[in-house]
Amino acid sequence: MSDLNLEELIDRHLRGELDAAEQERLTELIDTSATARQDFVELAQWDTRFADALRESRHSPRDADILTADRAKTDGPWASKPKFMRLMLAAAAVVIVALSAGLIYQQGYPEGGISEAHNIATHRRASDVSIARITGISGSLIWTGDRGQIVRDVKIGTELAGGTIEGMAPDSWFKLQFNDGSTVMISGTSMLTFADLGQKRLRLREGRLSANVTPQRVGKPMLIHTRSAVLEVLGTQFDVEANLASTVLNVSEGKVRLRRLSDGSVVDVPAKHHVTTDTDDDLLSVLVPDSVHAWKSQLHLKPESYGKWRPATEQTLASVKAIPLIPPGYPHVTLYLAGLSVHRSDGSPVVVLPGSKFVVSGRLRSATNVHFGIRVMYPNGEFAGMFRGDLHQKQPLAAVDGGGRFVEFYDLRQFTIDPAVYDRRDELAASPDGLVLDGVWAFTHKDGPSGLEIIEVELVPPDENESQLKTAAR
Repeated sequence: MSDLNLEELIDRHLRGELDAAEQERLTELIDTSATARQDFVELAQWDTRFADALRESRHSPRDADILTADRAKTDGPWASKPKFMRLMLAAAAVVIVALSAGLIYQQGYPEGGISEAHNIATHRRASDVSIARITGISGSLIWTGDRGQIVRDVKIGTELAGGTIEGMAPDSWFKLQFNDGSTVMISGTSMLTFADLGQKRLRLREGRLSANVTPQRVGKPMLIHTRSAVLEVLGTQFDVEANLASTVLNVSEGKVRLRRLSDGSVVDVPAKHHVTTDTDDDLLSVLVPDSVHAWKSQLHLKPESYGKWRPATEQTLASVKAIPLIPPGYPHVTLYLAGLSVHRSDGSPVVVLPGSKFVVSGRLRSATNVHFGIRVMYPNGEFAGMFRGDLHQKQPLAAVDGGGRFVEFYDLRQFTIDPAVYDRRDELAASPDGLVLDGVWAFTHKDGPSGLEIIEVELVPPDENESQLKTAAR
């Protein structure tokens, strides 16, 4: 997208004239392009000075003229914009941290976009005010701050004024606590933009989020935007999973209102109910079924995954091929990792029981150790921990057949706390027994690529007999 197109989109946004497609284009540009964010911030910061000069009586018209002349020297195509545009950008400058959230909010409530920006302009820069702090973190994450800076080395206790946090791998996890005590967490490969300018606004671009929200101010619910829905939260516990095509909401306590963007339909989702936007039927909340204790991946359906998905052919089954990952703090280590999110279309949670086994089928270029891990949640959707199935007793080399196929078994009784969260072992679950399975991953670690592909992962409950395990292995 050219600078001219970006200029036009910002101009139309500030005037409240963007349609849904244009709003999504501008939002994605700001979310994904550090250059666009930096250019916008620089422009907005200059126009803040311009607006201040006009507002303060101690500045003469000549002062404003000097600023305008100075701006014209560096503006290029921006110099020809009318004063209205510059003044509106001045208002936007103080809320740059909330640009993405504000755009999504405007999709649902377009009449409020410009007037709210004018109201906020009377306050000091929101980007200078901490709205939350990091209370939990592990795995590979990137935080993009409100002024476009990219930070990979984020730590527990860091105060944030807003921005975007992105989990880069299946074992990534991030917990944020707002000043009012509300907490939100993302896990796996997720991307979340957050801001609070008197009202919390979040955008879950993709992935999974769980939240425990304290009662919000009257008329100021927390708003969570996905590509397909807007959630209105007054105070409750819930988790939501979003991707390009759909949003799935599960409510543990309280009530959440969901509005589907495609047709504007609205539903109130009470405790122990779930709803999905991925349907052409009426939007209905459904009672969450009882938990199940068995699960099998279905890679032919192209589920949410980390790695390179490969469709089935006449000769091979669908698979996810591992891709390189450099763990945080270990720049000279390269893992080859593939991961899968775990969820069922009917919303029933998958609970692991003591004595359960995981059966992992795949392909390798040569025999090597296949390391396996899982991520689990508490029933209310909060992150409970990560565990590895190959640490307590070293897993032997995977034995491959003539076609490179292998089958590995991992007994839940052998699982131990993953090193990525070991320093927080006193705060998290001591074992995965009885917890909800949220994600699985497998990786190899050797001098070069191993050719690891995952074909199927199955959770087999303890009441299954050995013959059924052998059938699963075949």
